[in-house]
Amino acid sequence: MSTRWKLWIAVLCLVGLGLGTAYHKSVNLGVPFWRGEQVRDWEIEAKVSFLATGKRVKARLALPARKAGVGGVMEAGSLGYHYSTQRDADEATALWTAEERSGEQSLYFRIRIPEGSASGGEPIADKFDPARESYLTGSVAEAAKTIIGRITSVSKDPESLFAAVYEQVFSGDGTQELALLSRHYSKEHRDQGRIRMGIDLLEMAGIPSRVAYGVKLEPELGPQSPVPLVEYYDGAYWKVRDPMAPGAVLDAGSWFVWHRGGGPLLDLTGGESSKVVFTVVSERVPLSSLTNLEHSPLLISTILGLPQAERAVFRYLVLIPLGAFVVVLLRNIVGIQTLGTFMPVLIALALLEIPPVRAIVMFSVIVAFGLWFRFLLSRLNLLVVPRVAACVVIVTLLMMLMSVVAHKMGMVGGGQITLFPMIILAWTIERMSLIWEEEGKRSAIVQVCGSLVVALIAYWFMSIGQVQYWAFYFPELLLVLLAAILLIGRYTGYRLSELFRFRSFGHA
Repeated sequence: MSTRWKLWIAVLCLVGLGLGTAYHKSVNLGVPFWRGEQVRDWEIEAKVSFLATGKRVKARLALPARKAGVGGVMEAGSLGYHYSTQRDADEATALWTAEERSGEQSLYFRIRIPEGSASGGEPIADKFDPARESYLTGSVAEAAKTIIGRITSVSKDPESLFAAVYEQVFSGDGTQELALLSRHYSKEHRDQGRIRMGIDLLEMAGIPSRVAYGVKLEPELGPQSPVPLVEYYDGAYWKVRDPMAPGAVLDAGSWFVWHRGGGPLLDLTGGESSKVVFTVVSERVPLSSLTNLEHSPLLISTILGLPQAERAVFRYLVLIPLGAFVVVLLRNIVGIQTLGTFMPVLIALALLEIPPVRAIVMFSVIVAFGLWFRFLLSRLNLLVVPRVAACVVIVTLLMMLMSVVAHKMGMVGGGQITLFPMIILAWTIERMSLIWEEEGKRSAIVQVCGSLVVALIAYWFMSIGQVQYWAFYFPELLLVLLAAILLIGRYTGYRLSELFRFRSFGHA
């Protein structure tokens, strides 16, 4: 069998497998094929990780309160553990138990809520919970009383007292009393020192208060630690506020309150070094279809069978083949010259997080200064590997310097420069310098400009919402993309740029 027939058989198999799997998902499993048909729900996954010590493990994770109006669908999963849900009135706790566990352990709990539903931070009418007596003594207690005396002289109602206390706590106004309290609470409570200090000051003012924990509904944050919030009693309702913005009500579209009531978020026996991390994803597939996908065979479920914390990583990785396809198309069909294949793809990936104009300016400055340093290194007659390693060091220092300068000038987003892959930038500088020396500066500039053009086109293609939707929920369509790349790989005719270049021959 000739190579040509083998190629066509491979292409037909890839196209048939990709389109057939996508058809099965859309028709039989009910996954919307078009982005406009999608739903929009929030899926929040709590990942409990710890180091088991070889004894019996018992982990309790507080769950969102039903009495706050939180609905949605909840599910848990962790291999090798017995799972159950315990309910006491309106409070719920997820319980995992296992015998003689050792090493690193991970437990998962997911909740899915429709967009626009209750945030869990709504006021709750509950019985009065008397304020605790202060445990502070000595000079620390006197300092707290002085601060409360100043605040209560101008603020009386619970709302204004709450705002005034936390504005004072986070203002850092430099008073001796506040400095003394800050040192005490940072030593006692570390990261939550200021939160706990505000709670105790409110208690001294006669307002019962306790810690709550929330999650920011921002998928781009990736895995995030629970955000400590404050729940206080105004005489009729328990209310939740963000101490960093004490005068504002929690926005249901930006926050989800996972735990309230003052108890611990996680209680663990049989393990150490425990932590809870939340991952938020905006799901576009109906829950019934998503459940069918998660329990489907490996080829059909693909990344949708993974936990959210691991699944979120692939939201960008599945876009890399799309960028590679654009590079192949523009290089082999159009004829645009680039500095390698992967550099434009990775630059396009960085553009998804950095505004294009800012990214091009950052890229140009780094390449220009890096190229200048590279020419200085060429005078030392270094070998290739040490020379590239030196370029990596130079690029790293340039990125740090640009971030610091941007910060000093008050430019927002200067730290985004770290999203550029420094190794790729170092190789770009090295290769551009070699082309500059061997083929001239015109050829080097043409290729680096071509790389930027290809990166911008790849970024535009990768940022299309429908394309992103297909890549994540129908990754089998990448097989069709692979078939197209194989066909382009056998193309040996004129490129479009060559037709323009040799247009004079057409008149001969």
